[in-house]
Amino acid sequence: MAQQKMTTPQELFVHELSDMMSAERIIAKMLADGQKLVDNPEIKQGLQKHEKETQQHIQNLEAVFEELGQKPEKIECHAAKGLQEELQELGKEGGSPEVLNAGVVGGAAKTEHYEIATYTGLVKKAKAMSQTKVAGLLEKNLKQEQDMLKQIETIEDKLVKQVAPAS
Repeated sequence: MAQQKMTTPQELFVHELSDMMSAERIIAKMLADGQKLVDNPEIKQGLQKHEKETQQHIQNLEAVFEELGQKPEKIECHAAKGLQEELQELGKEGGSPEVLNAGVVGGAAKTEHYEIATYTGLVKKAKAMSQTKVAGLLEKNLKQEQDMLKQIETIEDKLVKQVAPAS
């Protein structure tokens, strides 16, 4: 059956929310998989914490759909799927614990940037449509993503110094 074309900003918004719902579900799996690849307790703890936050993000998105009186479309987020494939490839290629730690953290940073960009756009659209409650739920997710990125960048700075080639 052919996909129906989006003709309104509301339809685009629901589509983008559906894409983000798919992304969060994929990311929850990635966070669990990433924990198996790292041996650094600080990284493992950060991934565990964000896995719990990601479950809350999914609940917030479910509340957004309920508030809008919509159901999420059954779509797959290609961006998150690509990031997941990168993590799987890292796991297959293996390497030293330091390299795996740095690879997982680098992938987490990419993922956070994607989520921040997406949530920023969704918040703007929700506000433009006067969907105050929806915007508030999305802003909660955005804030947690921004906080997580700061944590990741701090860890990443340490790890890069450990694995950087000697000059």
